[in-house]
Amino acid sequence: RKVNEEYVDAPSGTILLKKGIDGMCKELDPYTVLFTENEITDYRLRTKGKYGGVGLNIENIGEDIVVTELLEGQAAAKAGIKIGDKIIQVAGISTEHRKVEDISPLISGAPGTFVQLDIQRSGLSSSKHFEILREEVKMNSVPYYKLLKGDIAYLQLNGFTENCSRDVTDALQKMNKTAPLKGIIIDLRDNGGGLLDEAVKIVGFFVAKGTLVVTMKGKIPDARQTHRTPSEPVYPNTPLSILINGHSASASEIVAGALQDLDRAIIVGEKSYGKGLVQVTKPLSMGNQIKVTIAKYYIPSGRCIQKLDYV
Repeated sequence: RKVNEEYVDAPSGTILLKKGIDGMCKELDPYTVLFTENEITDYRLRTKGKYGGVGLNIENIGEDIVVTELLEGQAAAKAGIKIGDKIIQVAGISTEHRKVEDISPLISGAPGTFVQLDIQRSGLSSSKHFEILREEVKMNSVPYYKLLKGDIAYLQLNGFTENCSRDVTDALQKMNKTAPLKGIIIDLRDNGGGLLDEAVKIVGFFVAKGTLVVTMKGKIPDARQTHRTPSEPVYPNTPLSILINGHSASASEIVAGALQDLDRAIIVGEKSYGKGLVQVTKPLSMGNQIKVTIAKYYIPSGRCIQKLDYV
């Protein structure tokens, strides 16, 4: 109120309030955020409705935002974007001094809409401009699997998307038909997580029905839950290894950690990301919503998979 009354210029109360709330949320954890009415539309597309994009992955490399992966047959690849291209503008907005998390939401959007990308490519003296039609991006949760020497099954799981447990089952069954499996390797490297129920189902392929996988602990009743395997195991005794790295997070850590705690799998790789916080969205006034952390994940031994204490 004092700033509004006495500041030399006319500050926007709405902007100041939003920045104040953002600052408060940053003191809690990176996942508790306020969505304004304008921002919530994109969030709904990501969580509930069709998710549109152009089929590329980007990373911060030095000061640049660089295309590091293209999905075959998706819009970016068809338009002529190449791995290694540096994105310098998205919809007229410069990417200079920006992070991937700032730019990714600008590239994605509703299927059937266009996004403009300006890129710099090695060997070209000038930038290239693309106008790309966003499409519904269909991610293959198990992009690769193979029966290795010694009848060892290897499969890569990219994310815990809807029905990914079925995709894992299908891949394992196909390899098992070739030869009875003598071991299984599940690759969760760079898997950032996803649906908790799918993670619990996958753990259930390897341990007894009703086994505790993960516990949620929080302040409110809805935040206090336990999740157990829902069905009889398909591979209860097959030797199992899980590959992880520093980008394996959330549901990946639940699967790896639970199987490790239950002495059911050997974990190979690097220390995982450490994302053990649970979020829900709650409606506020004036069309706003807050995504707030309500609980933490604990694997069977009682270990919390959250690496940092933000509060």
